[in-house]
Amino acid sequence: MTNDRLERALECSNTDDVPFIPAIYEHKAWFVNETPSRVARDADLLAKAMVAEYESVQSDALTVGVDVYNVEAEALGCEVIYYEGDDTSIPAISAEGAIYSEDADFKSMRLPDPEKDGRMPVNIEAARRVVEALGSEVPIRGALSGPFSMAANLVGPERLFMLTVTNPQFVKDLLIFAANVAKRYGEAFVRTGCGVVVFDSQASPELLSPKMYRQFVLPPTRLLIDYFHNLGVKHVPLIIGGNTTKILDAYLNSGANNLLCDFSADVHSFVVECSKSKRSFRRNIDSSDFLNVSAEDLRRRTLKAIDESEGFPGYVVGTSVVPYGTPLEKLKAIREAVIEHRSGGAGRQCS
Repeated sequence: MTNDRLERALECSNTDDVPFIPAIYEHKAWFVNETPSRVARDADLLAKAMVAEYESVQSDALTVGVDVYNVEAEALGCEVIYYEGDDTSIPAISAEGAIYSEDADFKSMRLPDPEKDGRMPVNIEAARRVVEALGSEVPIRGALSGPFSMAANLVGPERLFMLTVTNPQFVKDLLIFAANVAKRYGEAFVRTGCGVVVFDSQASPELLSPKMYRQFVLPPTRLLIDYFHNLGVKHVPLIIGGNTTKILDAYLNSGANNLLCDFSADVHSFVVECSKSKRSFRRNIDSSDFLNVSAEDLRRRTLKAIDESEGFPGYVVGTSVVPYGTPLEKLKAIREAVIEHRSGGAGRQCS
């Protein structure tokens, strides 16, 4: 069963079953012939899209979310731009959407209610429906914004980077507040019977220095992930895009037991360090050319990516974010290459 395959990988158990988890967010809408803006605002459409996604792709986990970085910020008051008609653009935070200034008192600020505020209820209701429909077949995880990415929406990305230098205490207080928002939203997902996955790519070393990551981002991230583990959530993935090789030690110290090794990161370093700590990671195939590349090229690319696992049993094949409108044959080519490896591969073991 799919659940067993992913569970074995997350536990770094000896197996030759490589799980496959493509990053399908706004592309969900394509499976029901809708736009991301409509699916992102409709629990019924989102649930139907996720069921169609699973039936079509047969991935080893599903994520509840379309524009995964916007939901908490919108519930707190940021403006999200939606696109009407047939416009398939991805919902986005307004350029004038930042809402917090340096005099904000985060200790007395109300946390949003996941059952009432913004689109949180849309995603929670979709999670309930998908868990009921598919929960016995495949893990379902609710998408949460990580502390730094949420904070970037709340005060503006450029301003947040400046504040790490000019007002570091404000940033630390804001990140704790953001972590508390994610805790409450995540609790609502957990009550539906699904897990959580934390996205924090604004904290990538390509945007934030490794020193800043360790100083500002790691402490609240660790608190957030420990919180869910204490709630009984066994596996909490942490998704940071870009080349995270420079922060791999801190990444491993986050408490997350499934990391992301993006296509620009050094896969060998992940294999070595994750083998030592028996920590699983997902290796992304670059999806930027999925609309144009051939299915056969993707098959070869996938087999090459699996070869790079060096037999590590905690290895998961993934993709960077799949563009809206990607033909199904492209995702099937990756899945079929994974299945080809499963039928002919040798067992993988932790060192």
